[in-house]
Amino acid sequence: MSSARGALAALAVDRLAGLDITSAELVEAGARAVGEGLDAPSLPELASLDHRNHQAVSAAFSNVVNELGIELPADATAAQWQLMGEHLGEMVRGDVRLAEAAKSVKALDGRLGHPAALSELRQWLAMLATWIPTDVTPVSYCEQQVLQQARSVLAGPWPPVTR
Repeated sequence: MSSARGALAALAVDRLAGLDITSAELVEAGARAVGEGLDAPSLPELASLDHRNHQAVSAAFSNVVNELGIELPADATAAQWQLMGEHLGEMVRGDVRLAEAAKSVKALDGRLGHPAALSELRQWLAMLATWIPTDVTPVSYCEQQVLQQARSVLAGPWPPVTR
C-alpha cells in the first residue's frame, strides 16, 4: 500500500471512529495522493477543493475512499476498537512515548464507554497520570504495569468486550 493510500485509509478510520478530522487534512491528503500518482477519479477534485467547503470535501473524500476500495470497519465502535489496538500496540512496542499513547488510549476508552475489559489498564493509567515523586510506588513500576496490562489486553480476544 502506498503511503498516501495508507494515509487516506487512516483518515477514513479516524473519521468513522468519530475523531475530529479537519477538511484541510482531507484536502492535504488528497493532494499528497495525487502527487504520489495514486489513481482515483475523485482524487483530483478532492485535492483541488477549498477546505472551507466542508460538505464538498466530505463528499469527495467519501468518493475517493470508495473508489480506492479502502475497507473500513463495520461501524464507529469497530473503528474505535481498531484504533485502540493500534495505540496499545504502539505503546507496547515503544513507538511512541507512554504519556502520548496513554492520552490516546484514555480518549478512546471514553468513546467506547469505559468497557470493563480495560478497567485494570484504566486504573494503572490513572495512577501513572497522578504520580508524584513522593509516592511510595515508583513511577517505573506504574509504567511497567501499564505496559503489562496493554500486552494482556492485546493478547486476549479482540475486541476484548465481555457480553
